[in-house]
Amino acid sequence: MKSKPYFIIYLAMFAVLLWFDRFTKNLVMTNMQVGDAIPSAESFFSIRYTLNTGVSFSMLEGHTELLIVIQIVLIVVVTVACVFTYVKLRHPVLQTGLCWIVSGGAGNLVDRVTYGHVVDFISVGTFPVWNFADMCVVGGCILIAIYILRVHSKHERDGSGDGSFYVSEEEHERDGSFSVSEEEHERDGSFYVSEEDDSPTKLTDTAPSDE
Repeated sequence: MKSKPYFIIYLAMFAVLLWFDRFTKNLVMTNMQVGDAIPSAESFFSIRYTLNTGVSFSMLEGHTELLIVIQIVLIVVVTVACVFTYVKLRHPVLQTGLCWIVSGGAGNLVDRVTYGHVVDFISVGTFPVWNFADMCVVGGCILIAIYILRVHSKHERDGSGDGSFYVSEEEHERDGSFSVSEEEHERDGSFYVSEEDDSPTKLTDTAPSDE
């Protein structure tokens, strides 16, 4: 019912992140020469124009063709995961993390296919030079880790840790059903009851009397 607006939001987020990545790289390529650094390469933080034939943070350099294939496969896999989790889970933290990863991967893939290398320009201390797309990928991984450690684990504790069955509010509104915990079922012999039943009958395990 409200899925379409949220889907548009994620598409818009993907487009904005990809555009900003392209904008920052084009800004560096237009105004700097390869090897230039602002203010200087010795500074702790600088804008340093470098070319990277590897993956994020200058790893696995010199394998452009293989990396293009791997990156396309990974983007497709994460995109499918985006769609699947959007349909099944629809949690904003998880969806945002996946969206950031796809945006960052797409930004570096455009570089690799167009130029044969990735444009990196953010230098911090002795850390490898990186770019905005790398930031999106790392940020997305952090969000997914937060979801797994905090949100998903909480749902597991609430849903199965005490013997009850977790039913989302959305699912409840869709079919009007309730779930009864196993503990409650064992206590009073009640079974699943639906709102659609005008006269729900409570079944018990009590045997009929001899009278």
